[in-house]
Amino acid sequence: MVTKPPLSFVFTSGVPRTRDDRRDRQLLGDLASGRQEALGDLYDRHASSLFRHALALTRRTSEAEDLVQAVFMKLATTGAPLLGVRAPASYLHRILRTAWIDGQRRTIAAARIVEDATTDFPGPRTGTLEDAIDVSRALSDLPSAQREAIVLHLVEGFSFREIGRLTGVSLFTAAGRYRLALTRLRRALGPARRHTI
Repeated sequence: MVTKPPLSFVFTSGVPRTRDDRRDRQLLGDLASGRQEALGDLYDRHASSLFRHALALTRRTSEAEDLVQAVFMKLATTGAPLLGVRAPASYLHRILRTAWIDGQRRTIAAARIVEDATTDFPGPRTGTLEDAIDVSRALSDLPSAQREAIVLHLVEGFSFREIGRLTGVSLFTAAGRYRLALTRLRRALGPARRHTI
């Protein structure tokens, strides 16, 4: 079960520290020059603040943690552009917010792809954010192998043969997982929302 901490947790979980942009710029420069230890130092200095921001956006601890990790993964692979960062704390929070927005867009895009891929249910296709959220919840309730088949096929565009190779199963097993996932999604969404998948 996903925990949803109260929003008040965001405001009471820590006291903002005084920013040291000079030290942060030095650490970003170290990271750009290949000193990976600087990433750990930046994490120690900013993870709590980023987590609070992420929690305010997502209201889910696991999603907030994932967003924070996305920030530091991005930092680890950015390289030379880090040398031009003038306000490191703001930069890190912009990365976090961009990652969150991208995730929201992927959720909506996945719902639309699922909607466009299935045509055997009549009715209007609204493509609303509410539909996207419902599809996202239904996807999260699927067994992982079936969820993986849906994402790899519909979102990432892999063929069933490719999915079979990626996951170590036959083409028929990959296709079967996909069909089972669609059946479960339709059942989970019920008659009123079947038009979304």
